[in-house]
Amino acid sequence: MESGGKDEGIESRGAEQPPRRALRILIVDDNRDSLLTLGMLCRHEGMEVHMLRRGQEVPAAVAQFVPDVVLLDIGLPDRSGFDLAEELTELYGEHRPLLIAVTAYSSENEREMARVSGFHHFIAKPYNPQSLLRRLSVLKPR
Repeated sequence: MESGGKDEGIESRGAEQPPRRALRILIVDDNRDSLLTLGMLCRHEGMEVHMLRRGQEVPAAVAQFVPDVVLLDIGLPDRSGFDLAEELTELYGEHRPLLIAVTAYSSENEREMARVSGFHHFIAKPYNPQSLLRRLSVLKPR
């Protein structure tokens, strides 16, 4: 069999882009319905999702799951979202996941506390799920 001097299989493979890894989202909310709904929406958009209802499990989950984004409720019964953001900032510094507060606590004071404790963004409940998904869709995996 004669060859034209080029291996066409190699040439065409070089033009392909590697598949993009799904965005990894850790969702933490003690409200079961909120947690499941947001998890379902993110999975429907092709994101890889891990969900927790207890704040004390967050540091270990971040170490094991290595999320790109943490959607974190501030008012958890066992640990404050502010404390968790501070801990993740201490542990990972600039290499921490993107921290987004998703909470019913939405006063200016709480927004400032979220910023100081290490959150990158703040989303007040009730929120528009499609708006939140649009924000996440523009993010790239780390």
